[in-house]
This record gives sequence, structure tokens and C-alpha cells, in this order.
Amino acid sequence: MIDTTTGNAAIAYSGLAPWHKLGQQLTAGATIQEWTQQAGLAYDVLESPVLFNTPATSAPQAWPDRKVLHRSDTGAPLAVVSQGYNVVQPAEVMGFFSKLVDLGGFTMETAGALSYGRRIWALAKVSDGADIVEGDTVRPYVLLGTSYDGTMATIAKFTSVRVVCNNTITAAVNNSESQIRVLHSERFNADDVRLQLGIVANQWERFLVQSRKLAGETMTGEQADEFVTELLKPYHTGKIEIKDSRAFKRIIELFNGRAIGSDIVGVAGTRWAALNAVTELVDHERGRSDNTRMESAFFGTGAALKNRALELLSVA
Repeated sequence: MIDTTTGNAAIAYSGLAPWHKLGQQLTAGATIQEWTQQAGLAYDVLESPVLFNTPATSAPQAWPDRKVLHRSDTGAPLAVVSQGYNVVQPAEVMGFFSKLVDLGGFTMETAGALSYGRRIWALAKVSDGADIVEGDTVRPYVLLGTSYDGTMATIAKFTSVRVVCNNTITAAVNNSESQIRVLHSERFNADDVRLQLGIVANQWERFLVQSRKLAGETMTGEQADEFVTELLKPYHTGKIEIKDSRAFKRIIELFNGRAIGSDIVGVAGTRWAALNAVTELVDHERGRSDNTRMESAFFGTGAALKNRALELLSVA
């Protein structure tokens, strides 16, 4: 679902190439302007009236309650939305990170567009990370994404990546500030969002404490079965038993040693292993393709499943 309407994959990255091997690699110190250009985000989202024809009229009629959003570079339509839909321009998303990079301690990691430019995102690394157990490093990031088709609010949140397998994990537990949602009926204010996120070390520290606690708590096979059953209940259709579902069986397999990183001392048989079994399923196995998995893992049903897993495992 990475946008290719301009002839190039709309994604830029630093460091190693993403798993799909698409996009433009940027060197350390690249400017936000370079990031914007190479990520395929150098366009504005424009607005035009909705016009329609009827048999009773000879000239097109305007629909005053709706407007068309379209790209300034290709002219392609993105969606028909209400007049009250507030657009967060690609330049505003990148500008959000520009101030963070200027402050120091933040470096751009990835940015790009999905679904023909209907969704965009950018991700910045906060620090080099820390170990949950020795040899199992997790790195913190700030993620910002928005949509131009009404499918997603503007979302800013902390997330983290487990280095050994690129699993993305919510980087705050039981904390309403871990994710900020700005509806498109509201105006986006980058300074307010930065303040609400509290972009300081305390959220990352809370995440480390919670994750190390999970790594220090053993989980039996019976407890793992109970956890996965409870995790999947809201998604169960009733056609088959939860324990007979593919998702249940695969999470249990991953928990029982099939997951990447299971061989790290201190991981196997813990609540931390259970969390990473869920994240590995979401990030690497669910969905029709690598790119749909990425979108789901960051913003969609995959993110919701991972959040639920973290909540269930963190209950004392």
C-alpha cells in the first residue's frame, strides 16, 4: 500500500533498508526538506467543490456540504469529505518533527505515504534504546500519522521497536498520554500535540519499568492459554472454538519457542515472551502483504490487538 503514483515508492528511511526493500535511503543529518522530498510528501492536499449533474438541470450543481480533497502534484482525488474536515498537510506532519530534530535527541527514521497518498506517516527515533533483559534491546520512537479520506484521525504516539525482530510495541502502559488523537473536525496544533505527548524521558522510563516487570514474571502453559483466549474473545466469530483458531494456535507456537528472540536468556516462558508472540504475529504474519501489515501494526486492527495484549499482561 506504499504510494507509487509518482513513479517512485513514497518512503524514505535512514539506516538499514526496510523489510520490503522499497524507498530512498537518506544519510544522517539530512534536512527535513530532503526527507519530505524523498518520502514522496512534497505535495499539498487541495480542496475543490463537489459538482454533480441531474436530468433536470443543464449545468453541474454544487453540493455545499461536501468537498473533494486532491493532490497538488498529480491532481489525483483522495476523498470526498465534509466541509468541516480539517486537513493536516504533509508539510505540517514533517514540520512537527523538524522542531524535535532541531532540539536534539531525535533523529528521523522513516516517513512516507500509503494508499495513493490517502494516509501519511513519519517516525523519529528518540534514543538508542535499552535492554529489557541482557541482549534484548528495545528502541523508543515517536510516530505521527494522518489521513485524507476520513479513515483515521491524526494520531501521535510513542511506540517502540524490539531490535531482534522489528516488532513494534506500544511504549507506554496505562497512560492516556501515550496516544494523542486529533479528530479532523478539530484543528491540528503541532505545539499542543508535542506538549500533550510530554516528549521527555518519563514515558520511556515507564515503559522500561513495565516491560522489565513482564520479563521477570513467568507464565505457564496454562496461563498462556488463558491469556490468548481472553485476548481473542472480542474478535471471535463463534464459528469455531477460540483454541481451534489459527491465531490462537500460532500465538501459542510463538510463545513456546518459535518466536524470533525466544532463545535470549530471560525471555522464554515470561509475560514478555507472550507480548512479543502477539506482536510478531501482527507485524510479520497477518495481513495480505508486508505493507498492509505495517499500516495495521501502526494504526489499525493490529495496533488495537497489541494494545489489548499489553493491557492484559500488565494486570497485576
